Amino acid sequence: MGKVNSKSIRSLSNPSSPTSPTLKRTKRPRQKSNASSTTSQESSASSVDGTTQCPSPSSSQESLFAQFRSTDFDIYQYIGSRKFCKGDSDDINYIYPVDEDEIDRVQMQHFMYKHIWNGNFSSPVEDLLLKEETTVLDIGCGSGAWLLEMATEYQNPKFTGIDIAPLYPSEIKPNNVKFQQANVLTGLPFEDNTFDFVYIRFMIFAFSVNDWERAIQEAVRVTKPGGWIEIMEKDIYWHNEGPFCKAARTAVADALRESKNMEIIVSPLLSKLLSSVPNLSQVNHDDRNVPFGEWAGKLGGIYKDLYTWGAKNLKKFMSSIGFIEDEWDDTVDVCIKHLVERKGFDKIHRFWAMKNE
Repeated sequence: MGKVNSKSIRSLSNPSSPTSPTLKRTKRPRQKSNASSTTSQESSASSVDGTTQCPSPSSSQESLFAQFRSTDFDIYQYIGSRKFCKGDSDDINYIYPVDEDEIDRVQMQHFMYKHIWNGNFSSPVEDLLLKEETTVLDIGCGSGAWLLEMATEYQNPKFTGIDIAPLYPSEIKPNNVKFQQANVLTGLPFEDNTFDFVYIRFMIFAFSVNDWERAIQEAVRVTKPGGWIEIMEKDIYWHNEGPFCKAARTAVADALRESKNMEIIVSPLLSKLLSSVPNLSQVNHDDRNVPFGEWAGKLGGIYKDLYTWGAKNLKKFMSSIGFIEDEWDDTVDVCIKHLVERKGFDKIHRFWAMKNE
């Protein structure tokens, strides 16, 4: 696609303007997929909880990642000072960085959404989590924030987290937690009917449309009959957004569909996929509004800052699909400003379903 800048976005929001250039794109072939790792390997990594940006391999801070060395440069690449998963496989296509700065953001995001939902899950598994024989799997666990908190609160079950990137702790963790490097898109390294509760979240920028179907099928396979699957995702759809924000969001959505076959308004897709699985029943859906800005109190202020942080962390990828890198941050700032002024909000969704016995 042609380079996208703030002027071209304004031309979409005000097409009658004679001085604004039109948005032009050169279509690129879609890639099949996205998301978690290529190998299945026990964790040899330590946790990374710093607040600075990820250093390049030549930095004096490289020691922070020393324990990742066995796999680090097999699946990672550095673009400037940021660390990413290589996108050279149909089964690895995660577009966010995988460095300290992004881990820090996702950690904060975890606690914010726990507050919004008043808990870490919606599935009716409270009784299951009190039993020693219960097993729980977190697919795409990242730094392990959800899993570590769950394992501390519920000490009887056995918890397993898998991810493409070994950013989870290997030593300082509860005894009932195990982490493993694996990729749901190439097949989970577990037998059928292994887990009582399978949890997935924050994969909207990790899975293509086809990947979602593959991931859900694999999650169902490893879930025990009578067990539960839960997915939490947000739609990139802004209520009360205004013409500039709509133009920017539409440009991003179109670019991701064309280049990655990713769908950023994902809740209708998830509802359709879960309802179409023959051996799933009791498919439930709930959502919460999440506001942008201090007009909604402390939560709105936190979300505004986290959203800005996350959007700007996509800058390197957005420049690769046609957006002008130097103007991306300005476009994000304008969108957030407009959303705050218009009392905008988006929605976070949870789906949960039981595997038939």
